[in-house]
Formats: sequence, structure tokens, C-alpha cells
Amino acid sequence: MKQYNLSEIMKRAHNLYRNTNKYTWSEALKKSWKMAKFNKEVEARRAETIAYHEAKKQAEMEKAAWVAQVESGVRRKQEEVAKVEAECQAYGYGLGNHYSAFSGWGNYCGD
Repeated sequence: MKQYNLSEIMKRAHNLYRNTNKYTWSEALKKSWKMAKFNKEVEARRAETIAYHEAKKQAEMEKAAWVAQVESGVRRKQEEVAKVEAECQAYGYGLGNHYSAFSGWGNYCGD
């Protein structure tokens, strides 16, 4: 498997050598290789960054789903408690007696 496009590296080296009178052939070829390696590194970092952002987005979606599930459970529990308290008041229990989701009946000291 090729890691670098040798044709592109040579074309870039030829362009550097011919179009700029700044570099010798050796320097142009070295510069071309440095550019190729740098471009390869940039592509790898770009792929890592994209994968990181995708994972972060997925985690946020999972968290939002979890929060919605917890909120629906809390809401359902509150509705259940409200229903039981409404039934208790309908049967004539006083204000001191109320139903708690955690401890059951409150203010009950036994017979």
C-alpha cells in the first residue's frame, strides 16, 4: 500500500526547481517531501478531529435520551402520588395525612 503519491511529490519538486530560482534540485526534492509528510499529518489529524466530534455528538444524544427517560419517570411518579393523594382526600382523610412516594403514609403513628 502506498503511503505517498510519488508522482505528486516529483511534480511539486520540479515546479519548485523550475519556477523558483531559490532552490537546487536537492533542496526542492527535500522541500517537496516535507510538504507531503506535513499534508499526510494534517489529513490524519483531520480524521481524528472528525471522529472526536462524532463521538462527542453521540454522547450528547445519549445523555439527552437518558435525561428524557429520567424526567418521564419522575413525572410518572409525581402523577401517581397526586392520584393517591386525590383519592385520600376524596375518602375524607385530613390534611395531616398524606401519601409520600418515599415513605408511604405520613403522620401515621399507629392504633
